[in-house]
Amino acid sequence: MILFALERAILSAQACERFNEFPLCPMNIDTLEEKLADIDADTLRNFIFDLYLRYPELSDKIEALTLADDPVALSRVLRKRIASMKRGRRFIDYRASFDFARELEAVLTDIESGLLERSPEHAFDLVDRFLATAESVLNRVDDSGGAVGEVYRQAVLLWLTAAKGWRDANVDWLERIYQLYQQNDYGVLDPILPNAHLLLTQDQLKQLAWRYENELRKALKSPEQEDKVNLVALHSSVALGQIADALRDPALYERSVLIHSPQPNNLQMKSICEKYLQYEQPEMAIQYLNQAWGGRFEHDRLELLDKVCVKTGDRKQLKVIRSRLFQSEQSYASFVRYLEALDEDEKEKACSSAIKQAEQGGNIVLSADLLLNLSQTERAQVLVLARHQELAECFYDSLLRLAKAFEKADCNLAATACYRALLLDILAQARSKAYGYGVRYYKKLEALAKRIKVFKPLPTHDTFVQQLHSTHGRKKSFWARLES
Repeated sequence: MILFALERAILSAQACERFNEFPLCPMNIDTLEEKLADIDADTLRNFIFDLYLRYPELSDKIEALTLADDPVALSRVLRKRIASMKRGRRFIDYRASFDFARELEAVLTDIESGLLERSPEHAFDLVDRFLATAESVLNRVDDSGGAVGEVYRQAVLLWLTAAKGWRDANVDWLERIYQLYQQNDYGVLDPILPNAHLLLTQDQLKQLAWRYENELRKALKSPEQEDKVNLVALHSSVALGQIADALRDPALYERSVLIHSPQPNNLQMKSICEKYLQYEQPEMAIQYLNQAWGGRFEHDRLELLDKVCVKTGDRKQLKVIRSRLFQSEQSYASFVRYLEALDEDEKEKACSSAIKQAEQGGNIVLSADLLLNLSQTERAQVLVLARHQELAECFYDSLLRLAKAFEKADCNLAATACYRALLLDILAQARSKAYGYGVRYYKKLEALAKRIKVFKPLPTHDTFVQQLHSTHGRKKSFWARLES
């Protein structure tokens, strides 16, 4: 244990200021462990003591290490650290929130490694106190990155594990879980109900489900106020759905939705279908998937039907569904999935049909990418050159990937059309921070031009450069970068 802590201390950039001054080249961990095993105990002890005195950021870890065999003393030290977290008043901005999250995680690690097995009752008490700090801590942290909230979600699982390990506890765990979830204003306690099976029996989970269902039905009987959300009903519906996860009961999840919304919308139907699929009851999802869904949810319906067909082994229906998905997406990935559902004697015809479809229209980037992946490089180049004006409307990242694909396939004229569109996009929007990329594309165009004899239907390279100077000649920072 001492060796492990020492390895962490040595490899930590915070453990020694000189690591910030010189490049950190850590020794192979196996070699380090072997070398440390050869150091006598007094030398290690003195080194750890030196770390404790010189580097306050390591003091908590070292103290926890020294108290590993004294649960009462270790619990007392960790309780003070948790109390200090709750008393804190300093606002922690977004950048500092990640370091702060690591500090919180270190407390949980010390509880888990030092107390969970030796003294689960002390571990539970500390994690319970830790969770009680959530409101005060999150009130003073910009947790846009979610790192701090994630630590509290980890703490919920440790809370359940420690409670399970506390075998002689005289505690009504069902009530404790119910009360703890009532304090879930920030959503960081969300894992407690879906994971309540780690602590509660099936009968207790059903009792908790019955309690939330009664609260839901009672809340729905209350007179609704105009423009006000029935928060009690919403809270109870969500809680009931989460207990359904703990029970692995998709029918209970369905009921949690239907009690609240007897005529579920497409988003709710999607969530119900996903639960039935998650818990291996695909046939129960079909009743929803055979209904008509709104236009923007049709793709979701087909994707779910795809999963149902895979789980039920319905290859005939799977071919139809994947054909429709390919028709709507027109991507190479969707075509590959369609091919996987076909018999060998059907694949050649499907490829010919896909090539014709790509040449006829649709999204130019997706169509060209499909043709390239089907080894139809010349057809892809002809397509892009015939519709090169449309490249200006394409997404930047997709267009860059297409340009590189054409360049790799030695389709220099199509690659030129793509790189020109990328360069013009940067200059037209005067994105000065991207001028470095613009210079790169300009030089790409110069190199490609040397390999092209006929530019039609594109302007020649010299004509393009003249047009570039005429339209964007005043963007001096770009031209200066190009000349440097």
